[in-house]
Amino acid sequence: MANWCSQDSGERRDGVSPRNRAGAGGGVPERRDVYERLADELRESITSGQYQPGDKLPSTLELMARTGVANLTVRGAYRVLVEEGLVEPVSKRGFYVRRPNLMTWHLNPPAGRPRAAAPLDGWAADAEAAGLAHREEISVAIEDASVLILGRPAGERLGLKPGSRVLVRRATRFTGPAGGGAPLAPDSLSDAYYPYDLVRDTPLASPAAVSPAGILAGLGHPLRGYDDEIRPRLATAEERRILSLAQVSVILELARTGYDAERHPLLVCHQIRRGDGAIYHYQLSNPGHRPATRPSRPPATPSRATART
Repeated sequence: MANWCSQDSGERRDGVSPRNRAGAGGGVPERRDVYERLADELRESITSGQYQPGDKLPSTLELMARTGVANLTVRGAYRVLVEEGLVEPVSKRGFYVRRPNLMTWHLNPPAGRPRAAAPLDGWAADAEAAGLAHREEISVAIEDASVLILGRPAGERLGLKPGSRVLVRRATRFTGPAGGGAPLAPDSLSDAYYPYDLVRDTPLASPAAVSPAGILAGLGHPLRGYDDEIRPRLATAEERRILSLAQVSVILELARTGYDAERHPLLVCHQIRRGDGAIYHYQLSNPGHRPATRPSRPPATPSRATART
């Protein structure tokens, strides 16, 4: 890595030492182009494969010694890479190459997976299929039904009267390598809103792990379908904090309303999922038709009448 002070970077032209310039300039990195050039060099080291996802990058002190620039310049370069999503800071450990979220999440059950196993949410099954351990931290609250979900009140989505309440089960989800202890990497947020009067005396009112579909079926309201609304957007500051996201990060926001056979809304699932490299998959088919399969032998030659239709 080049020594920036040995090049015509301008850091010593006014006689101020690069390591002291931050104090002379009021806490602003020496020159914007200097930390941008340092960020360019670090970025090239990452994209070229010199540093792999999960690798620790040179410390601030190491870069200061190699390049002769000030602490704030090095941190400015790392800040650029953090905002780009290439690097993540780890408290008291330094800067690491960010691991992309290379996962495929099925937003409805794929072929071969029974719908009854996860009628509303296949997150756990997808994590297991990818060889990941998973866990959830769940809390329960009671809120006014006017709380907004994707711009619409929960009560409106659930067909509740004004002034009604909803029971909310909030979950922060974590994934990690299987066999590596309790997963620590925050993966997504998943909140489920239920009509309070319907579920207040059920296990849904406790933070224990339960089967929402089974409980609703026991109440005489088995789930029969759902409607989805999906919106990609930039993560809020709070979402970035909870999910350890880069300064500028795209998330996928999902509102899924579950219905019974009479189309009575029973719950609304509101999820915030990471967008860095993830693939979200739906499997759709025409009503009354099975998904197409490859024939075992060529089909018979169609008749002339069939060929014309």
